[in-house]
Amino acid sequence: MADRILIATDGSRYGQMAVDYGVRLAGRLGAEVIALYVVSLKSLEVYALGHHDDIGGYAGADAALKDEGEKALAYAASAGKKAGVAVSTRMVRGYPADEIIRLASDEGVSMIVMGSLGKTGLEHLLLGSVSEAVVKKAPCPVLVVRGAVSA
Repeated sequence: MADRILIATDGSRYGQMAVDYGVRLAGRLGAEVIALYVVSLKSLEVYALGHHDDIGGYAGADAALKDEGEKALAYAASAGKKAGVAVSTRMVRGYPADEIIRLASDEGVSMIVMGSLGKTGLEHLLLGSVSEAVVKKAPCPVLVVRGAVSA
């Protein structure tokens, strides 16, 4: 079985940078890529806290996250196609760090590549740092892409 790299993406600028870096790395290593997007229950919980009087908007927030995920995974698939790297995509619901770690364990990946969102202030307090949690608990090495990088 070829090595596999799990690339966790959230569609953000850092997520796209992680995809670009991870796909280039996979190409050099002859590895396959699993691109993962997690529909974040934490984000939905924060939405519900701020909009408790508009529960109907929750479904819209959920749909927006799924749409964001489809775009993020399409970006990963396209990057893989351009680089000649096999990319499979997955979208799951849950808490991002937990789901990234679970998939890495279940699939026996060689490495996790992810972006750093650089959350600060209240958002960091409420959501926490996904990359921090993954680094602490991952079953394999984790590469956190933080700025302009080249592979």
